[in-house]
Amino acid sequence: MKSTSLTRRAVLAGAAASTGMIAMPGVLRAQQLKWIGASATAPTDFIAISLDTFSARVKELTKGQIDITAHHAGSLGGEREHVEALLQGAVHVASPGAAILGGWYKPAEVWTYPFMFKDVAHKDRVMTTLMKEYGDDAAAGSRLRPLAAIPRMPRQLTSNRVVRTPADMRGFKVRVPETQMWLKTFQRFGASPTPMAWPEVFAALKANVIDGQENPAALSFNSGIFDVNKNLALTEHMMQDNMIVMSEQVFQRLSPELRAHVVQASRDMEDDIRARVIADDKRIFEGIRAKGIAVNEVDKETFRAAIRGLDAEFPHVKKWVDRIAQIA
Repeated sequence: MKSTSLTRRAVLAGAAASTGMIAMPGVLRAQQLKWIGASATAPTDFIAISLDTFSARVKELTKGQIDITAHHAGSLGGEREHVEALLQGAVHVASPGAAILGGWYKPAEVWTYPFMFKDVAHKDRVMTTLMKEYGDDAAAGSRLRPLAAIPRMPRQLTSNRVVRTPADMRGFKVRVPETQMWLKTFQRFGASPTPMAWPEVFAALKANVIDGQENPAALSFNSGIFDVNKNLALTEHMMQDNMIVMSEQVFQRLSPELRAHVVQASRDMEDDIRARVIADDKRIFEGIRAKGIAVNEVDKETFRAAIRGLDAEFPHVKKWVDRIAQIA
């Protein structure tokens, strides 16, 4: 039986070999294109489902001229590896967290800026309004083109205590992803943020190394977090979608007609998946309440006040923070 790493190398090597036609000068016209897609999540997760939905729609609109084979569950590596593979031509479509592109296009860190959106509907309007403008800017700065938003629900705080205001977070040890934006945000909330890789979180909560963590409710529920944290505060402090991303080189070498089909498939995927994710969130909250978890609202204005001026510490995101604030 082949090892996972060997399988991954074989797939990527074969994909790189098959991209010879992609690297040829000029615009691609009548060829049938066999593309590789990659997600880091299980096939049943909405990120993987979104990639599959996009792939199917691309094939339909192009009448089979572009055929995408999607690989899920991290079989081709993690999200950063997927982005690197886009630039190498070994993967053609990836589905990383929106802020992951910050390693290549620093302003992408804006997607973890706290309290940018009024609600989920506003977040979705922003993504629809900005996608071409943002995609053009990212492509010019990184050779990577974001095409579509893969919707995720707001991040909420699970904890071993009731949290309603930043005052309740004094001395609160909260796991955060290993980025400066998350660290600074929770420091401003008054907590003691603890950067930690996601696979370590459940054990750290169980051992009382940390008091809580924050994620979309579905991920917390499906990961068993509510077996150790019995409180859920509806902070909605961040809303970070994933994105469908391509290499700009591959995108520009498509004919105008194929580019239009790829863009249309992006919009169609968003329209389909957004409604499904919102419906699933309602189901998840029913499950959370059925487990007896205490769910409470928070005083969002006190949390918003705590992060005022944060954009001055991250000047590379200010352009997009200001632009998003203009969208009703």
